[in-house]
Amino acid sequence: MKLKTASRTRPQIGLTPLIDVVFILLIFFMLVTKMETYQSLALALSPLAGENHGEKDKKELPITLTASGEIIHQNQRYSLASFCQLVPHSSVSKLNLKIEFAVTTQQFVSAKETLLRHGYSNIEEWITPSEN
Repeated sequence: MKLKTASRTRPQIGLTPLIDVVFILLIFFMLVTKMETYQSLALALSPLAGENHGEKDKKELPITLTASGEIIHQNQRYSLASFCQLVPHSSVSKLNLKIEFAVTTQQFVSAKETLLRHGYSNIEEWITPSEN
């Protein structure tokens, strides 16, 4: 007796469920994606050569911050507050702040915050090496 074997048919892949999944993923990513437009970028540009914009009378000013919290300027010692009153920020284009090695981080941060609060915006820091 001859038995009939079941013919193996390949399962068909339905296109409709595949399209449904693609659309669900598309909607998911559209809802999750954050769409922002950037209006501007902050760029620090150097001034063009030849442009001074009234900085002829401004100058770079070297000062030293000591471990006692004083400022040394032209071999004179000042407290931070008296220095800020003595030299107005409008006459200084850049403040070159030399920091003695023994100055603590807190002293430096406090001094820089005070200078920024008094209007000195362009401050360049230098640390002097140890004297050992």
